[in-house]
Amino acid sequence: MKLSLPTQALQSALDQVSRAAAPKVGNNAYAGILLSAADNMLEIQATDYQVSVRVRTPATVTEPGETVVLAAYLPELIKKLPAGTVEIQSQTGASTLLIRAGRSENEMVTGVAGEFPRLDELDHPQQFTLPSDQLRDMYSLTQFAVAGDNQRPIFSGILLEAGEKAAHMVATDTHRLALREVALADALAQPVRLVIPERVLADVVRLLPMNEPVDVTISWHRDYVAFEFAGVYFMSNLIAGEFPDYERVFPTRFDATAIIDRREFTAALERAALISRNMAYKTVTLKWGDGSVEISATSAEVGSTEETLPVDYEGEALEIVFNCFYLLDILKRSTGDKITLHILQNGPMLVEQENDPDYRYVVTPMRGH
Repeated sequence: MKLSLPTQALQSALDQVSRAAAPKVGNNAYAGILLSAADNMLEIQATDYQVSVRVRTPATVTEPGETVVLAAYLPELIKKLPAGTVEIQSQTGASTLLIRAGRSENEMVTGVAGEFPRLDELDHPQQFTLPSDQLRDMYSLTQFAVAGDNQRPIFSGILLEAGEKAAHMVATDTHRLALREVALADALAQPVRLVIPERVLADVVRLLPMNEPVDVTISWHRDYVAFEFAGVYFMSNLIAGEFPDYERVFPTRFDATAIIDRREFTAALERAALISRNMAYKTVTLKWGDGSVEISATSAEVGSTEETLPVDYEGEALEIVFNCFYLLDILKRSTGDKITLHILQNGPMLVEQENDPDYRYVVTPMRGH
């Protein structure tokens, strides 16, 4: 194998696959990165048993071939090479890879390419396409509601649901739920519900080009999902199990409705959070009444705070306790001057956006605190 390509291009490609490489355990093939060169293209693959990534980048290939190198070292070496062109060469039957750039010459021990667990694209997949900016937006507006522990694996994932006209991304930790909806350009023949590990979507979003919108093809078959875009093919296991019927979580009746200035409400809650952040349940009390809401928090160790804000309010007077940070999570991702809160005395509160009806959030009150 013999090829050359810009050092920056190789560094970028290695960065895209290196997170999928398994932690080094002895000298097993999963701890390696597969390099395959042919037809003026370098293909790089890595896997960690659950996630597999393949990236293709143009290269000048004078001798086709393939080899495996340890994932713990190659990306770090390439980052430290001088800018310009990097040359890569291995001899048939040799157990080392020669890497040259500028005056730097390096040899790395190689593994057996034939032992590498290669990525096989999904067989007869179903698929649909989302623009990269929509996928990034859907993830960023829901991921914060994913459960932080793995006691119930289904809640460590994010539901991606697509049907005839729209796609939904939904996350919940059972205390709050965030939903983002986008329109689909093409209707699906059959609706689909995929529960994708949050860390997988995080890596996919990280790999999306920042300054160049691209289409992302999302495909699935049996227990796997794949994302393909801009020379990247990213495949992962799905989370087994049934995601809850999220539509049942959204209340259909309310005891009161409040419209409040989003920035003022956020600032007041941030002040309350200084008191509640070290409390076990991080609580803030909201007392709703005619034309105002009183926001208060008290801690025996820190002190107390109380603040009253004007609000457009319809309904009975209510006093409800929430986790302060669950409210701040949605407010910091909201837009518009106003936020609308549909309130229940003994049920979840629905948060709606002023200019974005396709983004909804529900949060349950803290009972007994």
